[in-house]
Amino acid sequence: MLRLPEAMNASLSHIKVVSFDAEGTLATHAYSQAIWREVVPQLYGSVRGLSRDEASARVFAEYQTIGPGREEWYDIGYWFRRFGLGDPVPVMERHRSLVELYPEVPSVLGALSTRFILVVSSSTPCEFLEPMLRDVRHLFERVFSSTSECGRLKDEAFFRWTAAELGVSPAEIVHVGDNWERDYVGAAAAGCVAMFLDRTARSNGGISTLQEFAARLTVADPPAAS
Repeated sequence: MLRLPEAMNASLSHIKVVSFDAEGTLATHAYSQAIWREVVPQLYGSVRGLSRDEASARVFAEYQTIGPGREEWYDIGYWFRRFGLGDPVPVMERHRSLVELYPEVPSVLGALSTRFILVVSSSTPCEFLEPMLRDVRHLFERVFSSTSECGRLKDEAFFRWTAAELGVSPAEIVHVGDNWERDYVGAAAAGCVAMFLDRTARSNGGISTLQEFAARLTVADPPAAS
């Protein structure tokens, strides 16, 4: 069981901005996984005249030549160019029905948006974020994509940059996300208040739902967003 630092229990009364990761936090991975695992191989097979199994094997092998430690791994435009598949945007739009927000997301965002500035801080590229968050986009002041805007995965420098873009200090931001390294360690290193979302409830001291996260903010009695 992962034991979390005392920083998870830091005072929240000074918070002005609430920052959310996207996938695994606001939305499930269903949409992106369908694109990567089903749609891209299907398109590649059509272009190359391959069976479904042959296309999947080749595409997955190509994915592994990059790996998740590089920003290209997340860049759908990069893979469409590499595979000769054309413009990804119409493809993403055709499959938007696969987007799944977690059930509590609309109500949690609606409640918090009356008291805080809300933003998204994600490594997910904009091509995914736009259809993924369309139904709740009006509740966010900004949507930041580290890969699309900074050419890097989320890290300390990215969170410092988002704070500067918003005109606040990192200490006035609380960020919540489900990736320990990118969401918790990166945000905390930048000086933000970091909250680790563990929907499996296996961590000691983490939060398992966004309702629990919102409840911690509710008792803080922060200044109203201007």
